[in-house]
Formats: sequence, structure tokens, C-alpha cells
Amino acid sequence: WTRHFVREDGAPPGGGARLRAKDEPPPPATEPVESPYDPEARFRTRSGTSWVGYVVHLSESCEDDGAHLITHALTTIATVHEARCTEAIHRALLDKGLVPGEHLVDAAYVDAELLARGREELGIDLVGPPRPNPSWQGKVEGGHTLDRFEVDWDKRRVRCPQGKLSSAWSPQVDHAGAPYVSVMFRKADCGACPTRPLCTRAEHQARHLKLPPRAEHAALRAARERLGTKEGRRRYARRAGVEGTISQGVRAFGLRRSRYRGLARTHLQHVATAAAL
Repeated sequence: WTRHFVREDGAPPGGGARLRAKDEPPPPATEPVESPYDPEARFRTRSGTSWVGYVVHLSESCEDDGAHLITHALTTIATVHEARCTEAIHRALLDKGLVPGEHLVDAAYVDAELLARGREELGIDLVGPPRPNPSWQGKVEGGHTLDRFEVDWDKRRVRCPQGKLSSAWSPQVDHAGAPYVSVMFRKADCGACPTRPLCTRAEHQARHLKLPPRAEHAALRAARERLGTKEGRRRYARRAGVEGTISQGVRAFGLRRSRYRGLARTHLQHVATAAAL
């Protein structure tokens, strides 16, 4: 009702409502109701699959010398991104006395802040491939992506792949309150650079970098380097076991069909399914 109708000013309860005009946006805080049967269900599209409902996040032990057991099941509405669930999973495992020393996760559960904070606050080594660089430089062969720049945090300067030093270093905070470092290079250096087409598409401006804080930058770099080694890939391959668990839950236990309405009851189903598995 809130999404599609507006109550007229001064209208008594139960009357005086009109249909919201097409050019009249709903209140910002109103989340769209996708199903009249379950107001908490939400729409989600991922990897070519679309659904209305929820997401279940399963955690499973994977020691080589022990039985593999599901240690936690978290249920969220479908619009909650996986990276927003990692810390909640860690806290829940901590409360159970089951906090892992090493947590192997899918790329969706990884970001720079989680990599750094998990180790510092909980002693958890989060292992997973950081998400690919979304910049256009990462999609061009030989593109000058952020990881190709040498960062000297102590001297507060950056060296580009062509050996030129940055001209400005400024700590900033974005619109969401997250800190970052703004780095600028000289116009003269970038304008005459032979590899400029691989670095920036700005017509007249020099290259600008947006660096995460030092601890997060180091954590991202270490994560990429670790998974670039044979030993790192071998360790991470153990995560494939939970994919088999999820597949069994879907094919044999109806994990992707909610038997009940609402987040709380759907979570109860997921916990029961995890126990059965």
C-alpha cells in the first residue's frame, strides 16, 4: 500500500487514499514488497538466476583429519550482499566457541576491510579471492591497474608503472563515511606518457588513484599473492567441499524452496535442513 498509494491530507482512517502517480516516487525508506504472500521476501538476480525470497549462508568445517560438520546457518533476505554477512557469521561462530583460525570463503564474502579486520579483531585468517578490479584498466591487456603502482606509505607517495612519482597525497572520506587516500599525478608527466591510453581516459587530467587505508591495501595485496601460488590454491581448494553440501541441500532437501512465510520461519527451516545434512 505504501508503495502504490498515498493517503490524502486530513483523510480519516480507512478512506481518502489515491493511487500514487507514476512520476511520484515512493518514500525512500520503503522497500518494495515483491510478494503479497510474504512481505519480507525480496527479489534478487545473481549469475543468471532470479528469485524472490531469501539467501542461506552455510559454514562447514573442513579439517583433513575430522568429519565435516555444518557449524552455522545464517538466513538473510535476498537483497543483503554476502560481504555484509561475513562479520555476522564470524560473531556467531565466536559466540558458539567455534571461531575458525582460517575461513575459506567465496569471493562475494571478501573485501579489503573484512580481510584486515577479521585478523586484527578475531584472529581469523579470511581466505578467498578478492573480487576482480571493476575498472576499465582491468579489462584491457596491459592496463595500469591499482596493483601495478608502488605505494610508499611512510613517505606518502606512489610510483607509477613508468617510474613517475605522485604529486599529491590526501586522506579523504567518501559519502558513506569510509576513509581512503586520494593520490594525484602531475599533468606534465601523464600528458607526455607513451602508455597513457592504458592508464587514463581523462582528456586533459592526470591519473587519479583512490587507495584504501594502509592495512586494507596490504591485506588485499597479500590475499591476491597467496592465491597466486600453488600452495595457496591447494589450500583454498578445500572450500569446494561446501559446494557439494549446498548441492545436496538443494537437490535432496529442497533448500531453495521455503516451506514457510517470513524470515524467522525460513531460517528455522534452514537450521533444520542443516541439522539433517
